[in-house]
Amino acid sequence: MGISVYYTCMRNHNLTNSEEQEITAIIDKYNAGFEMKDIGEIFCVYDYEQDEPSVIFAGSTKLPFSDDFEDTLHALFYWLTCLTDIRRSISNGDWHVHLDDTDAIWDEETGWKMPED
Repeated sequence: MGISVYYTCMRNHNLTNSEEQEITAIIDKYNAGFEMKDIGEIFCVYDYEQDEPSVIFAGSTKLPFSDDFEDTLHALFYWLTCLTDIRRSISNGDWHVHLDDTDAIWDEETGWKMPED
């Protein structure tokens, strides 16, 4: 059984070309640097849905299932850092990031993090 990180950004207008290029570069960088490709998934973005034009960015990434819980935590923090960089490249979006049933918290200084209790 796996745990996934889900992410959605909504806005009244589509991504700009420069936003798309910056996001692609961020995802490529993080996917290339992900050290647990053999036990986890790389970052996944869903195709744009014409039926939901306000959803400009969405996806999910399954975290590695390992006997060492530290692997799962490392991957979670790695992908939250990726999402932090992506969020900072999209202006005026309404974000929702969660780990199955637990919402991530946005902090302007440090980015996405999980609740501490």
